[in-house]
Amino acid sequence: MTIASVVRPGRVVVRLLLNLGRVLRDALIAPLAARVVRDWIVIRLDRGLTDLPSNRAWLRDLFPAARPLSSLLESLRRAADDPRVRGVLLRVGRAEIGWSKLTSLARALKSLRDAGKQVVVYADSTGNAGGVLGAGADQFWMSPQGRLDLIGVRVDGLHLRRLLDRLHVRPEVISAGRYKAAGEMISHDSMSAAAREALEPVVDELYETLVSGLVAGPCEDADEARRWIDDGPYLASEAAERGLVDDLIYSDEIAVRLAALERPGAAGAEAESASGDDLPKAKLIAESRYERVSAPRFVWTPLRAEPQTIAVVGLRGVIQMRDAAPQGIIGLLRRLARDDGVTAVVLRIDSPGGDALASDLIWRAVTRLVEAKPVVASFGDVAASGGYYVGMAANEIVAEPTTLTGSIGVVLAGISIDGLLDEIGVSFDGIARGRHARIYDATRERSQEDRALLKRHVATLYRDFVAKAATGRGLTDSELALVAEGRIWTGAQAAERGLVDCLGGLDTAIDRARALSGLAPGAGEVTYLSWEPGRLERLLRRDPQDVALDLSRGAQFLCPIHVPLQ
Repeated sequence: MTIASVVRPGRVVVRLLLNLGRVLRDALIAPLAARVVRDWIVIRLDRGLTDLPSNRAWLRDLFPAARPLSSLLESLRRAADDPRVRGVLLRVGRAEIGWSKLTSLARALKSLRDAGKQVVVYADSTGNAGGVLGAGADQFWMSPQGRLDLIGVRVDGLHLRRLLDRLHVRPEVISAGRYKAAGEMISHDSMSAAAREALEPVVDELYETLVSGLVAGPCEDADEARRWIDDGPYLASEAAERGLVDDLIYSDEIAVRLAALERPGAAGAEAESASGDDLPKAKLIAESRYERVSAPRFVWTPLRAEPQTIAVVGLRGVIQMRDAAPQGIIGLLRRLARDDGVTAVVLRIDSPGGDALASDLIWRAVTRLVEAKPVVASFGDVAASGGYYVGMAANEIVAEPTTLTGSIGVVLAGISIDGLLDEIGVSFDGIARGRHARIYDATRERSQEDRALLKRHVATLYRDFVAKAATGRGLTDSELALVAEGRIWTGAQAAERGLVDCLGGLDTAIDRARALSGLAPGAGEVTYLSWEPGRLERLLRRDPQDVALDLSRGAQFLCPIHVPLQ
C-alpha cells in the first residue's frame, strides 16, 4: 500500500466507492476462498527470512525469495484460530534467518502449539536455527543423507593490517569509544582486548539462547544441550540416534507422514510401507496462498471518520546519504507526519549503522515525526551505531532479547598510501593553498595538526551522540556514557541498561503504537511501507562489513559486527 492510498480525508464518495468495490470483490472471492483446503500450511524458510513485505510483492510468486516475517506472523496468528488448520509444516535449510527473527518465529510457533495445532519441521540439511526450531516442534524430520550443523556461535572479524604493512600502506583510524572496533579491520591483525571484552558477553548470551532453545525440546537440561552442541555437527542419521531428530524421511513422503499424524498409531506401519501411492496424504497449502485466502473479508472503512492506520516503515542495511534524500526514507517520514490518516508509526530498524550525517538527518526526521504522532522503534537482528542513533528519537524502543543493540560510538577510518607509491616509484606533486588543503589526501603523511583536527571532529560527534541518546532515554550524559563507549549489547542486556524500553518483536511494537495512540487492542489497519532502491542501486550498496577507507567520506556511525545464524 502506498502513502497516497493510506488516507483520503473528506472524500466520502471515494470511500463509498472503494467500500463497494471491496464488498463486490469479497463477495466473489469469499466462496472460492472458503473451498480452499488448508489442512497443513507449508512455510518455506529455506530461502531465508526478511523483516517486511516488499513494495513489489506481486513479484513474490514469480520470483520466490525470502519470506517476510511480518506476513508470516500474521498467517500464524490466523492459523491458531482457524478450525480447518491442523498444523504447520516448516521447511528449513541453510539460508540465514537472523537471531531476532528466530526468536519471534519460535515464540509464534509456541503460541500455535498452545492453540492445539501441530508443528512439524523438515530439513534436507540445516544448522543452529533449524535445530532450535526442530526442538520446539512436535516432530523434527530430516532427509536421510542430510546434515545437522548444530555447532554453536561464532563471531569472526576480517583483519587486513599485515597485508597493508606488506603493501607499505598505513592505516589511519580515529575512533571515539573504547570499544568502537569498526576500524580494527585495517588497524589490527587480530581482535583487540577491548573488542574481545565487549563481544564475549554478547556471544555468551546468544550461546545460552541456543542452549535454551534445545532445552525447550527433547533435551533434558542445559548441560545435555551443551554436550549436544559440543558433539556437533551431525549427519542426519547420527542426529536421529542422539534423539535430536525424530525420524528420517524423504520429502516425497512428507504428505503421507503428516496424514499419519492425524491417526495415532498409523505412522509406524505406514513408514514401513513399500509405496505410499495408495496411502492417505495430507492436503498442503503454501503459506503465501493461505495468507491470501484467510485475509479478513468485508472490511468496511467508515465514510466520515478518519481511518486509523498504523504505518510500519522499514529501514534496512547500511545507512548512506541516498537514504536521507527527499525521495528516500526522510521524504517518507515527512509525508507520514503530514498524513492525518496515520495514527502512529512503527520504525522497523535492521541496520549496523553507516554514514554519520545521513544517520543524523534521519534522526531529525524521526524527532519531527514524534512531534506529530507516536513513533515506536522496533529493532530487528541489529540496531547498532547509526541504526540505534535513528531509533533513539522514538517514543519507545522495542527489541528482541537477541537483537544486537547499542555501539554508541564514532569511527573515522582511512589509509595513507605514500609508502606504497614510494615503493613502486609513483609520486604526486602539485600546488595547494590553505593549511589543511591536503588533509584528506591519501598520498601523503598527515601532520600531527591534521590528526588533531580530525580527532576533535570525532570527539565532538561522539559527545553529540551521547547527549542525544541520553535525552532520548531520559538519562544524564554521565549515566548514558557508562553504557556507550562503542560497546554492543544484546537486546536483553540493553533493556537492563535503559537503552531499550521493552522486549518483544514487531507485533509487540505495533501493540505499543496502538496503546500510545489511544487505539483499542487489535484496532486500526496496519500497512507496511518501505523505500526500496532499484536493482542497480542495491548492487552498489555497501556491505555491512565494509569500512570506509577514505577519510573524506567523513565519520561513521558503523558497527560491522555480524553473528551468523543458519
